[in-house]
Amino acid sequence: MSKPENLLVETAWRETARAKVNLTLHVGAAQDNGYHPLHSLVVFADFGDMLDGQIAEDFSLKMIGPFAGDTPGGGDNLLMTAARVIAENNYVEARLAYKLNKKLPVASGIGGGSADAAAALRLLSRADHVDWSEHAESFLPFGADVPVCFLSRTCIMEGVGEQIMPWPGLGQVPAILVNPGKSLSTKDVFDKFDIVGVSSKFSLSAGSLLDMAKSGRNDLQAIAIRELPVIETVIDEIRGQADCQLSRMSGSGATCFGLFSSQAKAKLAAKIIKKSHPDWWVVATMLGDMP
Repeated sequence: MSKPENLLVETAWRETARAKVNLTLHVGAAQDNGYHPLHSLVVFADFGDMLDGQIAEDFSLKMIGPFAGDTPGGGDNLLMTAARVIAENNYVEARLAYKLNKKLPVASGIGGGSADAAAALRLLSRADHVDWSEHAESFLPFGADVPVCFLSRTCIMEGVGEQIMPWPGLGQVPAILVNPGKSLSTKDVFDKFDIVGVSSKFSLSAGSLLDMAKSGRNDLQAIAIRELPVIETVIDEIRGQADCQLSRMSGSGATCFGLFSSQAKAKLAAKIIKKSHPDWWVVATMLGDMP
């Protein structure tokens, strides 16, 4: 079906699919539906994949960048699936040709695929001149991280990802992200978690992002280390850097983060680790809501 002439114009938009980091991740026992109740302090990095969208006759996706070759294409790509389904279900006339610069490692616990899908939906909402921010939970069928990635704000995420409570005013914290060049299956990690047992009670303190992060933990970390021992090596390498305040795994792994008191110390730590492990993915960043 041809699109109205007013949509077939040279209009293009850009969104950053910011890397998602779980500063804390507390996991409950699986429910009857198989999903696990979560409680997580989620922040976003000041960088990520870059996604461009331009009005077209139909949806399409072109991928470039260092991790494009590791990213599923066609019908297996979550970005394309989410865009098509949401457009059809919401009677959206616009169709977009997407171009993704894939800078984030795949299956690494920092929401790469979910962030890409969320960015695609934000571009689609801009093309159709609608605001879906109040209904982000409707994106849950595409994955637990898609609603929170759609908002891309510091928040507490609960339920199975549909309960999102923005927590403004916490600012940013200097950090590094490190991935050893390995991926982990989220499903496999959760399956092993079910065998080992559920988490104990926790109490997330108030205060700065660093204070809140220190008061929590990642219940999947020990499981992920058993599956991929190099994660423990990554955490130890980060912890050993000068001025590191906290080192922990994000999500279901294998990316780990380190929090620092200054950007200069974070950048130095990233430089040192990259020199020692040139095959690792290492970046210095700021985590939290940008000014």
